[in-house]
Amino acid sequence: MKQAASSRRAGRSRVAFSVLKEARGGDIEAMTLIQRHFEPYIRRLATISVCGTSYVNVDLYDRLKTRLIVETLKFEF
Repeated sequence: MKQAASSRRAGRSRVAFSVLKEARGGDIEAMTLIQRHFEPYIRRLATISVCGTSYVNVDLYDRLKTRLIVETLKFEF
C-alpha cells in the first residue's frame, strides 16, 4: 500500500478513501491503519472513571474495535 493513511484538512486528520476501499477489499495493512487512526477515540470511549480513578474497560474496548472492523467491511461506496 503506497498511499497516505490520512490527509490534513481543517486541523483534523481523516482516513483516506483509498485506504477504506483497500481495507474493505481485505488489505490487512489498510485495516491496521484504520484501527491505529481510531485508537485514541476508541480508548477515550472505553475509559471509565470510578472514584477519581480512570481505567479502560477492556471488554468495551474490544467490542468497539470489533465494531470498527465490522463497519469498515460493510462500508458502501
